[in-house]
Formats: sequence, C-alpha cells, structure tokens
Amino acid sequence: MVASTLTQDRMEDVIPHAGTTPGLFQLYTPTDKELAASFLRRAEKSGYKAVVITLDTWITGWRPHDLNTGNFPQLRGYCLQNYFTDDVFLGRLSKSPKEDTRAASLEWAKVFGNPLRWPDLKWLRSLTTLPILLKGILHPDDVRKARDYGIDGIYCSNHGGRQANGGLPALEALPAVVEAAASMPVLFDSGVRSGADIAKALALGATAVGVGRPYIYALAVGGADGLVSQLHALLAELDLLMAVDGYPSIADLRAAGAQRISTK
Repeated sequence: MVASTLTQDRMEDVIPHAGTTPGLFQLYTPTDKELAASFLRRAEKSGYKAVVITLDTWITGWRPHDLNTGNFPQLRGYCLQNYFTDDVFLGRLSKSPKEDTRAASLEWAKVFGNPLRWPDLKWLRSLTTLPILLKGILHPDDVRKARDYGIDGIYCSNHGGRQANGGLPALEALPAVVEAAASMPVLFDSGVRSGADIAKALALGATAVGVGRPYIYALAVGGADGLVSQLHALLAELDLLMAVDGYPSIADLRAAGAQRISTK
C-alpha cells in the first residue's frame, strides 16, 4: 500500500490500518527542505517500510477533465492533513489551517513542487534509513544512474498517463527498466485495469503491480465493500487467467515472460 503525501488523513493515522501489508510513504518533495525532512522522520517513526520519491509531478500536467470539473481539492484545503499537522509547515503560517484554510492552502501551493536533480538524492538519502524507490522512471539510463546513487528500488510509472499527453506507455518501458535494474525491485503502475494487465506486467518482470483508478472508482461507488470486491475481482481474474494459460505460479509466469523477451 502506497500512501501519498496528499491524503485526507495524516500519515500516522493511516499506517495502523495496513496491518501486515507493507506500507510505503510516497513523498512529493516540497521546496522547504526542513519540511521534507520532517515528513520523512514522521514516516519512519510511524512505521512505513520504504519511501517512494515522486519525480514526475513536481508540477501537474494539463488535465482537461480536472479543469472542466474544477477539480483541485488541495486549493480548498482537502488532502493536506500531512501538511496541516506538521510543525514545520505550521511554522510558516500566521494562523492555523482551521482559522484560515485558504491561506494555508495557498502556502501549500508555494512549497509543493520541487524539481529534483540527481545530487538531491544524496540529501534525501541522508534524511532516512528507510529504503528509497524512485517513481516515474521510464528509461534504463535513469535506472543505472539511480543505482549509482544507492537507490534501493525503481517504480516504473508515467503517473497513469495524467502528466504528459502522448508520452511513452509505461508498459513499453518496463522490460528495459527491469533489465537495467538488475537485482533492484521494480514496482509498476499506469493503466492497470484488470487481472490481465497485472499478468502482463508480472510477465515483463515487475516485482509488484500497483492499481490506481480502479480502486478509487470502486471506493467512490461502493465504499469499503466496493473496494474489497474490486480487489477480489482483480485477483480472481489474474488467478483464472494464469490457470487458463497454464502457469501454476507467478514464478512460472515470470519465467515464461523472461524467456519470450530473451528470444526477441
């Protein structure tokens, strides 16, 4: 389970519900370095198992659907509880977020986006002992560069296609990313809508596959029960598809995928 910096509940209240599921904290690195350090301290202290550094959203792309619906919840004070409960961020405000939500939201907009450079990884590495994964990697050269900087894992993603219209499909980039990653784990998301999509990503070498919009849609329509039903459906489809195609285990699926890639 990957919990974003942008959540309606603070990170400390989210992680206990993960139970035995490993929880990863997804950092949208702010421009305020003290605030970034505070977020990572809180994530480590509250029990997250790794940090996902987001590289592809230091500024949001052109999103017509969001624009047409006026959908920017952060500017109305939503999904900012990690900021509104952080002492460093609160120190930037003259009034509490409850007293002046608009001013607090505008202050968030000032610190949200930080276009990172490679040397910044040394600084981020110094802030936490947790494993670090880079999210938004689509090129093997970037994977190899990340290895040189001591990064622990790669997250192959194009942010669900919500950033660069006409950009490279993440699934096409996955095999080269996996090859360059060598022993590093490679997480994958973007466009995963079915058990068949999960099978394809696993066959192409993904260590784990992330699901975005389907679980949000299910949650919006059916609440927690809808979410559980959606996840069960994804797993059931994956299980049946593997049986139909003759793969008894995920290891067999991965081995078959690796063999096909090597013969091309």
